[in-house]
Amino acid sequence: MNNFKDSDCRGFTLFETLVSVSIFAIAVTGVFLLLLAGQSTFFNAGTSIEAQQSLRMALVKVTRELQESGIDNNGVSQVTILQGAGPNGTDILRFSMPVICHSGDSVINSSGDVAHWGAPLTWGCTSSSCMDADNDCMTLDYKYVEYSKNAQNELIRKVLNNGGGTVREDLVAQDILDFQAAKSTDEKTVTLQMSTQKKSVVNRVVGASTSTEIYLRNRG
Repeated sequence: MNNFKDSDCRGFTLFETLVSVSIFAIAVTGVFLLLLAGQSTFFNAGTSIEAQQSLRMALVKVTRELQESGIDNNGVSQVTILQGAGPNGTDILRFSMPVICHSGDSVINSSGDVAHWGAPLTWGCTSSSCMDADNDCMTLDYKYVEYSKNAQNELIRKVLNNGGGTVREDLVAQDILDFQAAKSTDEKTVTLQMSTQKKSVVNRVVGASTSTEIYLRNRG
């Protein structure tokens, strides 16, 4: 004799099935959104680190050259800041630094002063071969180093001659949003401020900024 009732053998009702499917869908959606948020955070953090690293590398390049500038033996500052002269109100930083314009010479003359103020044609140059084209101190072929942001949001290093004409131009950093510079009242330091914006792979804009005070080594 079969003691089972019909109600014991029935399956899920349509309503119960719909409820189960809905709960499962909500759970899957929650997990998906959680994974998506984690992925977005990961990529944004990576882009932020990349932006900060780019700013640090650019700042190192500018600092390495700018710190060699200062005031000549006549008390004239060799650093010029053109406030707001660049795109979107950015500044243009222009300066000279001690150079060797003839092989075998020193940056210091017999009086202990900087012998010649000029600019190396290439970053990191330490010899006359890249500090003066004709190896003749009567005329300095490279007079100024200039750092500025262009219309393409690139930080550019330029080398200028005595007349202000561009002799060489090199890319220092990309995605530069702002570039500002200011001299202290005693002209012993220059404060630089830079900011950048980059898009992560999830199309979110990530920004970074940095600021530093650079001590000018030469005092005339």
